Amino acid sequence: MKQYIFIILLSLPITLLAQTDTTYWNKGGKFGINFSQATLTNWAAGGGNTVAGSVYFNYIADYQKGSILWQNTIDMGLGWIKEARSEQQKADDRLVLTSSFGKRLIPNNKKWFYNATVDFRTQFLEGYDPEKDPNQNKPISKFMAPGYLMTSIGIDWRPNDNFNLTLSPVTGKFTFVQDDSLSAAGAFGVDPGEKFRAEFGASLKASYNKEIFENVQFTSNLLLFSDYIDNPGKIDVNWENILNLKVNSWLSANIYNQIIYDYDIKFYEVDSSGNDILSTETDKWQFKNIISLGLAVQFGGKRG
Repeated sequence: MKQYIFIILLSLPITLLAQTDTTYWNKGGKFGINFSQATLTNWAAGGGNTVAGSVYFNYIADYQKGSILWQNTIDMGLGWIKEARSEQQKADDRLVLTSSFGKRLIPNNKKWFYNATVDFRTQFLEGYDPEKDPNQNKPISKFMAPGYLMTSIGIDWRPNDNFNLTLSPVTGKFTFVQDDSLSAAGAFGVDPGEKFRAEFGASLKASYNKEIFENVQFTSNLLLFSDYIDNPGKIDVNWENILNLKVNSWLSANIYNQIIYDYDIKFYEVDSSGNDILSTETDKWQFKNIISLGLAVQFGGKRG
Protein backbone atom coordinates (compact mmCIF):
# COMPACT_ATOMS: atom_id res chain seq x y z
CA MET A 1 0.00 0.00 0.00
CA LYS A 2 2.73 2.45 0.98
CA GLN A 3 4.62 1.80 -2.25
CA TYR A 4 1.58 2.74 -4.35
CA ILE A 5 1.04 5.93 -2.36
CA PHE A 6 4.66 6.97 -2.83
CA ILE A 7 4.35 6.37 -6.59
CA ILE A 8 1.27 8.59 -6.73
CA LEU A 9 2.95 11.35 -4.74
CA LEU A 10 6.06 11.19 -6.88
CA SER A 11 4.13 11.27 -10.17
CA LEU A 12 1.74 14.13 -9.34
CA PRO A 13 4.32 16.95 -9.53
CA ILE A 14 5.45 15.78 -12.97
CA THR A 15 1.89 15.50 -14.26
CA LEU A 16 0.77 18.90 -12.99
CA LEU A 17 3.96 20.66 -14.02
CA ALA A 18 3.14 19.79 -17.63
CA GLN A 19 0.15 22.16 -17.49
CA THR A 20 1.69 25.40 -18.72
CA ASP A 21 -1.29 27.61 -19.66
CA THR A 22 -0.84 30.85 -17.69
CA THR A 23 -3.32 33.14 -19.49
CA TYR A 24 -5.80 33.16 -16.63
CA TRP A 25 -4.32 30.43 -14.44
CA ASN A 26 -1.78 30.63 -11.65
CA LYS A 27 -0.48 27.09 -11.06
CA GLY A 28 2.30 25.90 -8.85
CA GLY A 29 3.29 23.71 -5.97
CA LYS A 30 5.94 22.18 -3.76
CA PHE A 31 7.17 18.63 -3.35
CA GLY A 32 9.48 17.57 -0.55
CA ILE A 33 11.11 14.64 1.22
CA ASN A 34 12.37 14.78 4.82
CA PHE A 35 14.46 12.26 6.75
CA SER A 36 15.95 12.05 10.23
CA GLN A 37 17.85 9.45 12.23
CA ALA A 38 19.16 9.08 15.78
CA THR A 39 21.68 6.34 16.64
CA LEU A 40 22.87 5.70 20.21
CA THR A 41 25.67 3.30 21.20
CA ASN A 42 26.63 2.75 24.84
CA TRP A 43 24.78 5.96 25.67
CA ALA A 44 24.81 6.28 29.46
CA ALA A 45 21.89 8.69 29.58
CA GLY A 46 19.63 6.15 27.87
CA GLY A 47 17.39 6.45 24.83
CA GLY A 48 16.83 4.48 21.68
CA ASN A 49 17.57 4.48 17.97
CA THR A 50 14.96 6.12 15.77
CA VAL A 51 14.39 6.61 12.06
CA ALA A 52 11.81 9.02 10.69
CA GLY A 53 10.82 10.13 7.24
CA SER A 54 8.05 12.00 5.46
CA VAL A 55 6.94 13.10 2.03
CA TYR A 56 4.57 15.96 1.19
CA PHE A 57 3.03 17.57 -1.85
CA ASN A 58 1.13 20.86 -2.12
CA TYR A 59 -0.39 22.27 -5.29
CA ILE A 60 -2.55 25.27 -6.21
CA ALA A 61 -4.49 26.00 -9.40
CA ASP A 62 -6.12 29.45 -9.34
CA TYR A 63 -8.24 30.88 -12.15
CA GLN A 64 -9.00 34.60 -12.36
CA LYS A 65 -10.81 36.31 -15.22
CA GLY A 66 -12.98 39.40 -14.98
CA SER A 67 -15.26 39.08 -11.95
CA ILE A 68 -14.53 35.36 -11.47
CA LEU A 69 -12.03 33.93 -8.96
CA TRP A 70 -11.71 30.15 -8.67
CA GLN A 71 -9.08 28.69 -6.31
CA ASN A 72 -8.16 25.00 -5.97
CA THR A 73 -5.74 23.34 -3.54
CA ILE A 74 -4.26 19.87 -3.04
CA ASP A 75 -2.41 19.18 0.22
CA MET A 76 -0.99 15.72 0.95
CA GLY A 77 1.47 14.42 3.50
CA LEU A 78 2.73 11.13 4.89
CA GLY A 79 5.26 10.59 7.66
CA TRP A 80 6.57 7.68 9.73
CA ILE A 81 8.72 7.17 12.80
CA LYS A 82 10.36 3.87 13.80
CA GLU A 83 11.90 3.27 17.20
CA ALA A 84 14.25 0.35 17.81
CA ARG A 85 11.96 -1.62 20.14
CA SER A 86 8.49 -0.69 18.87
CA GLU A 87 6.32 -0.93 15.81
CA GLN A 88 6.48 1.72 13.12
CA GLN A 89 4.03 4.56 13.74
CA LYS A 90 2.79 7.25 11.41
CA ALA A 91 3.51 10.83 12.41
CA ASP A 92 1.66 12.59 9.59
CA ASP A 93 -1.15 11.46 7.30
CA ARG A 94 -3.38 13.90 5.46
CA LEU A 95 -5.24 14.37 2.20
CA VAL A 96 -6.98 17.74 1.80
CA LEU A 97 -8.74 18.92 -1.37
CA THR A 98 -10.42 22.33 -1.53
CA SER A 99 -12.17 24.28 -4.26
CA SER A 100 -13.49 27.81 -3.78
CA PHE A 101 -15.49 29.65 -6.45
CA GLY A 102 -16.14 33.38 -6.15
CA LYS A 103 -17.85 36.12 -8.13
CA ARG A 104 -17.52 39.81 -7.33
CA LEU A 105 -20.30 41.09 -5.12
CA ILE A 106 -19.89 44.65 -6.43
CA PRO A 107 -18.63 45.33 -10.00
CA ASN A 108 -15.05 46.67 -10.07
CA ASN A 109 -14.66 45.94 -6.33
CA LYS A 110 -11.92 43.34 -5.80
CA LYS A 111 -12.52 42.91 -2.06
CA TRP A 112 -15.99 41.34 -1.82
CA PHE A 113 -17.18 38.13 -3.49
CA TYR A 114 -20.09 35.74 -3.43
CA ASN A 115 -18.50 32.41 -2.51
CA ALA A 116 -19.14 28.67 -2.77
CA THR A 117 -16.58 26.30 -1.28
CA VAL A 118 -16.05 22.54 -1.13
CA ASP A 119 -13.56 21.16 1.42
CA PHE A 120 -12.72 17.42 1.60
CA ARG A 121 -10.38 15.81 4.16
CA THR A 122 -9.30 12.27 4.99
CA GLN A 123 -6.16 10.15 5.45
CA PHE A 124 -4.32 7.44 3.50
CA LEU A 125 -3.34 4.80 6.06
CA GLU A 126 -4.66 3.02 9.11
CA GLY A 127 -3.99 4.68 12.45
CA TYR A 128 -3.37 3.03 15.84
CA ASP A 129 -3.19 4.09 19.46
CA PRO A 130 0.33 3.07 20.62
CA GLU A 131 -0.70 3.11 24.30
CA LYS A 132 -3.82 0.93 23.95
CA ASP A 133 -2.62 -1.17 21.02
CA PRO A 134 1.21 -1.37 20.82
CA ASN A 135 1.07 -4.36 18.43
CA GLN A 136 -1.22 -2.53 15.99
CA ASN A 137 -4.00 -5.12 15.89
CA LYS A 138 -6.98 -2.76 16.09
CA PRO A 139 -6.98 0.37 13.89
CA ILE A 140 -8.78 3.43 15.25
CA SER A 141 -8.89 5.19 11.86
CA LYS A 142 -8.59 4.35 8.17
CA PHE A 143 -9.02 5.90 4.72
CA MET A 144 -12.50 7.51 4.75
CA ALA A 145 -12.87 6.59 8.41
CA PRO A 146 -13.09 9.38 9.05
CA GLY A 147 -13.65 11.42 5.93
CA TYR A 148 -15.04 14.95 6.07
CA LEU A 149 -16.82 16.91 3.36
CA MET A 150 -17.87 20.50 3.96
CA THR A 151 -19.86 22.53 1.46
CA SER A 152 -20.69 26.18 2.05
CA ILE A 153 -22.22 29.29 0.49
CA GLY A 154 -21.45 32.77 1.76
CA ILE A 155 -19.50 36.00 1.40
CA ASP A 156 -15.73 36.29 0.91
CA TRP A 157 -13.72 39.37 1.96
CA ARG A 158 -10.27 39.88 0.43
CA PRO A 159 -8.72 43.15 1.63
CA ASN A 160 -5.34 42.27 0.07
CA ASP A 161 -3.47 39.46 -1.69
CA ASN A 162 -2.37 37.83 1.58
CA PHE A 163 -5.60 37.48 3.56
CA ASN A 164 -9.18 36.40 3.00
CA LEU A 165 -12.12 35.77 5.32
CA THR A 166 -15.16 33.74 4.28
CA LEU A 167 -18.40 33.77 6.30
CA SER A 168 -20.88 31.08 5.26
CA PRO A 169 -24.29 31.00 7.01
CA VAL A 170 -25.27 28.02 4.84
CA THR A 171 -22.87 25.13 5.48
CA GLY A 172 -23.23 21.39 5.29
CA LYS A 173 -20.77 19.16 7.13
CA PHE A 174 -20.73 15.47 6.26
CA THR A 175 -18.78 12.87 8.26
CA PHE A 176 -18.02 9.46 6.71
CA VAL A 177 -16.93 6.33 8.58
CA GLN A 178 -16.61 3.71 5.82
CA ASP A 179 -15.41 0.88 8.05
CA ASP A 180 -17.70 -1.71 9.63
CA SER A 181 -15.97 -2.01 13.02
CA LEU A 182 -15.49 1.74 13.50
CA SER A 183 -19.04 2.37 12.33
CA ALA A 184 -20.40 -0.20 14.79
CA ALA A 185 -18.53 1.58 17.59
CA GLY A 186 -20.06 4.93 16.64
CA ALA A 187 -16.63 6.45 15.99
CA PHE A 188 -16.21 10.11 15.03
CA GLY A 189 -19.76 11.07 15.97
CA VAL A 190 -21.80 8.80 13.70
CA ASP A 191 -24.61 6.77 15.24
CA PRO A 192 -23.52 3.16 15.97
CA GLY A 193 -23.93 1.09 12.82
CA GLU A 194 -24.17 4.14 10.55
CA LYS A 195 -21.46 5.18 8.09
CA PHE A 196 -22.56 8.73 7.47
CA ARG A 197 -23.61 11.78 9.44
CA ALA A 198 -24.91 15.11 8.12
CA GLU A 199 -24.86 18.42 9.99
CA PHE A 200 -26.19 21.83 8.97
CA GLY A 201 -24.81 25.06 10.35
CA ALA A 202 -22.54 28.04 9.76
CA SER A 203 -18.81 28.24 9.09
CA LEU A 204 -16.02 30.77 9.05
CA LYS A 205 -12.76 30.33 7.18
CA ALA A 206 -9.73 32.62 7.41
CA SER A 207 -6.53 32.22 5.39
CA TYR A 208 -3.26 34.14 5.56
CA ASN A 209 -0.21 33.57 3.38
CA LYS A 210 2.81 35.89 3.25
CA GLU A 211 6.59 35.97 3.09
CA ILE A 212 7.14 37.53 6.51
CA PHE A 213 10.93 37.67 6.16
CA GLU A 214 13.25 36.96 3.28
CA ASN A 215 12.92 33.24 2.40
CA VAL A 216 10.47 32.70 5.30
CA GLN A 217 6.89 31.95 4.25
CA PHE A 218 4.05 31.79 6.79
CA THR A 219 0.70 30.19 6.03
CA SER A 220 -2.26 29.98 8.39
CA ASN A 221 -5.68 28.41 7.72
CA LEU A 222 -8.48 28.56 10.30
CA LEU A 223 -11.79 26.72 9.82
CA LEU A 224 -14.68 27.05 12.31
CA PHE A 225 -18.06 25.30 12.18
CA SER A 226 -21.15 25.38 14.39
CA ASP A 227 -24.19 23.11 14.01
CA TYR A 228 -27.51 24.99 14.15
CA ILE A 229 -29.39 22.02 15.67
CA ASP A 230 -27.05 19.83 17.76
CA ASN A 231 -24.99 21.69 20.38
CA PRO A 232 -24.90 25.09 18.63
CA GLY A 233 -22.80 26.41 21.49
CA LYS A 234 -19.96 24.05 20.51
CA ILE A 235 -17.66 25.24 17.73
CA ASP A 236 -15.52 22.79 15.76
CA VAL A 237 -12.00 24.15 15.18
CA ASN A 238 -9.38 23.14 12.63
CA TRP A 239 -6.38 25.50 12.61
CA GLU A 240 -3.21 24.82 10.60
CA ASN A 241 -0.04 26.92 10.70
CA ILE A 242 2.99 26.32 8.49
CA LEU A 243 6.33 28.13 8.66
CA ASN A 244 8.60 27.36 5.73
CA LEU A 245 12.24 28.43 5.82
CA LYS A 246 14.07 28.20 2.51
CA VAL A 247 17.79 27.51 2.98
CA ASN A 248 18.60 27.36 -0.75
CA SER A 249 16.96 26.22 -3.99
CA TRP A 250 16.75 22.61 -2.73
CA LEU A 251 17.04 22.60 1.05
CA SER A 252 14.23 23.80 3.33
CA ALA A 253 12.93 23.49 6.86
CA ASN A 254 9.27 23.31 7.88
CA ILE A 255 7.40 23.81 11.12
CA TYR A 256 3.85 22.46 10.91
CA ASN A 257 1.31 22.91 13.69
CA GLN A 258 -2.33 21.81 13.75
CA ILE A 259 -4.99 22.32 16.42
CA ILE A 260 -8.33 20.48 16.26
CA TYR A 261 -11.41 20.56 18.44
CA ASP A 262 -14.43 18.47 17.44
CA TYR A 263 -17.18 17.92 20.01
CA ASP A 264 -18.20 14.67 18.26
CA ILE A 265 -14.80 13.01 18.76
CA LYS A 266 -14.69 11.44 22.21
CA PHE A 267 -11.80 10.25 24.37
CA TYR A 268 -11.84 7.72 27.20
CA GLU A 269 -9.64 6.47 30.00
CA VAL A 270 -8.83 2.75 29.80
CA ASP A 271 -8.95 -0.09 32.32
CA SER A 272 -6.19 -2.63 33.01
CA SER A 273 -7.30 -4.68 29.96
CA GLY A 274 -7.04 -1.72 27.61
CA ASN A 275 -10.82 -1.27 27.27
CA ASP A 276 -12.49 2.13 27.27
CA ILE A 277 -14.22 3.22 30.49
CA LEU A 278 -17.40 4.71 29.03
CA SER A 279 -18.14 6.81 32.11
CA THR A 280 -14.97 8.84 31.44
CA GLU A 281 -16.16 10.05 28.01
CA THR A 282 -14.96 13.56 27.19
CA ASP A 283 -14.03 15.76 24.25
CA LYS A 284 -10.53 17.23 24.06
CA TRP A 285 -8.39 19.64 22.13
CA GLN A 286 -6.00 17.85 19.76
CA PHE A 287 -2.50 19.09 18.91
CA LYS A 288 0.03 18.06 16.29
CA ASN A 289 3.45 19.60 15.72
CA ILE A 290 6.01 18.52 13.11
CA ILE A 291 9.48 20.01 12.58
CA SER A 292 11.33 18.77 9.52
CA LEU A 293 14.39 19.43 7.38
CA GLY A 294 14.86 18.03 3.91
CA LEU A 295 14.81 18.48 0.15
CA ALA A 296 12.07 20.53 -1.49
CA VAL A 297 11.25 21.51 -5.05
CA GLN A 298 9.12 24.58 -5.75
CA PHE A 299 7.58 24.90 -9.19
CA GLY A 300 5.17 27.32 -10.84
CA GLY A 301 3.50 30.21 -9.07
CA LYS A 302 2.36 30.63 -5.49
CA ARG A 303 -0.23 32.60 -3.53
CA GLY A 304 0.52 35.65 -1.48
